[in-house]
Amino acid sequence: METETIANHAEATDLDENMSAPPSPSLHDIGGGSNKNITCRIDGALYFAAVEGNFQEFINIHNLENLLTPNKNTILHIHLTSTTSKSGKTTPASAQFVTQILVKCGRLVLLPNAKGETLLHVAARYGHSNIAKLLLEHVKAKISPDIENGVGADQKFIRATNDELDTALHEAVRYDHIEVVKTLLEMDPDYSYYANNAKETPLYLASERQNLQVVREILKKVKSPSYDGPNNQTALHAAVINQDIAMARDLLKNEHVRVAVKLADKKGWVPLHYAVKTRNAVLTKLLLKEDENTAYMQDNEGRTALHIAADSDSRRIVKMIIKYYPDCSEIVDNKGWNALHYAVNGGKQNTIRRIMRNLYLSNLYNEKDVDGNTPLHYLPNSNLVACHKLVGHPRVDKLAVNKKDQTVLDVAYVKTEDPDPESDKRTREGQIVLLEMAGAKRSLRLDQKSKNGLNGLVFPKEAKQTHLLVATLITTVSFAAGITLPGGTIQDGELKGTPLLGHKTSFKAFMASNTIAMVLASTAAFIYKSFHATD
Repeated sequence: METETIANHAEATDLDENMSAPPSPSLHDIGGGSNKNITCRIDGALYFAAVEGNFQEFINIHNLENLLTPNKNTILHIHLTSTTSKSGKTTPASAQFVTQILVKCGRLVLLPNAKGETLLHVAARYGHSNIAKLLLEHVKAKISPDIENGVGADQKFIRATNDELDTALHEAVRYDHIEVVKTLLEMDPDYSYYANNAKETPLYLASERQNLQVVREILKKVKSPSYDGPNNQTALHAAVINQDIAMARDLLKNEHVRVAVKLADKKGWVPLHYAVKTRNAVLTKLLLKEDENTAYMQDNEGRTALHIAADSDSRRIVKMIIKYYPDCSEIVDNKGWNALHYAVNGGKQNTIRRIMRNLYLSNLYNEKDVDGNTPLHYLPNSNLVACHKLVGHPRVDKLAVNKKDQTVLDVAYVKTEDPDPESDKRTREGQIVLLEMAGAKRSLRLDQKSKNGLNGLVFPKEAKQTHLLVATLITTVSFAAGITLPGGTIQDGELKGTPLLGHKTSFKAFMASNTIAMVLASTAAFIYKSFHATD
């Protein structure tokens, strides 16, 4: 008789959108107390009876819905939080306790706590798949369906959200309880399961946490799964960022999810951008195969996948993109940079070589950005010295000027004055030598003041003194070596005074080298001495 009364009462209850029952009065309200500020509480003995699943303690207690903790947790919230599961199931005793309580007070199944969490949320969080199924069967049997919206009571219960807009499926996915996931999806495969307050859908959570089994279950059971995530990212973004190739493949096989391949996040990055950034050639190929147009998509800064690949110096990916989508190299970013600008500025030797060996990319060699700088102008920003493929290329304009009327050599000289570490300064000086050997010159459009008074390399006083000392030492040693010949001379006969080793090729090479060293060193010493006298 009591069960029949419970059923009639439940059918008469009008469930709201989140399956939340009307707020339950506190024990003091029931007793007629007037102080509304008194906190709900449960007697300690009853609390631990709920923890242990001791139904005998509740047999003689009426209105079990009024037994609430300060956070409005019912005795079933307490029990499900306290019990454990093995292989997705609680003990038979625990399931029996839940059944007995629901028979005695069926309304408890609908009561959320202060955070809006139903018993199904708690069961899903802690992996109690048998309890989740029990709760759903109880609701389906006792609660009238939503005829107007064509939704069963059990389905409405599954879709109920807490204050964070988490469904029970969110909880099951978050804690990787695959058996609960299966139970929920079997009962309601028609729902898409939308994002919570953190903008996370269950599919995104599973992808982000690399729960492949859960992802496959959702893709298999849900007819049209939502895949959104925070910052306008998707489940596919998460899989690519994690470099989870298997998961990315599964997501792309789903007809509803594969459209995410061309969806950009708040940075304007589609999944392809992240695959290229992580230098994952397999994922890059997979995404390009799904939608070739993504090779031409630009982020908020105007960068394509090729720009990012050039900046990351990913040789395989750069080769792949320029081989199959060569015209995307024509796209420049918001600064007017092409892929070669990025490669030179970052000192990415592999990418520079790859671009310079393909003459069909010649349009990149001297292309100017919004400041009038060609890729070569950015060489002084890098640590490259041996960059002959670029500097020595006949199609590279070494005399091009930017909007400040500077050639690359002007930029390099200015860089030598930057307060960089000495190693960087030596790099700049090496670049200057390389550029000058390749035919680069200072701009004739700049007056002497604009050139910072630099007609050549400027060395600090200590460096000058060191150079002068070394040059003098080389001059002295080479002169001594020329006077005191290796092997000595012939002492008698017509060849008296001739070097004994004069017929040897190695001796001739030594004399030539020694003479050159002495002449150059003495010239350098003379020049340094002259400049020192005029300083």
